[in-house]
Amino acid sequence: MSIIYLGQIAAALLAILSLAGLLVKWAIVKPIKAYIDTMTYAIQPHANGGKSLPDLINKVDALHLVVQEHLDTRHDTPK
Repeated sequence: MSIIYLGQIAAALLAILSLAGLLVKWAIVKPIKAYIDTMTYAIQPHANGGKSLPDLINKVDALHLVVQEHLDTRHDTPK
């Protein structure tokens, strides 16, 4: 076998594997990423005018403080 023949085989394999990789990227990975982006849109930072999941956490923490203050200052509320 000559080195030129081995080089041709290596180039052909490289071309086939490159095309297979591109096919996998466009046929499988890209639709999955689009699906994930669609399903998680509501919790992304730019969604709902900036009212995302971290904003909800801040609101829940603030509500916890209000309830805790109420429980600490009002003695007629059952604990």
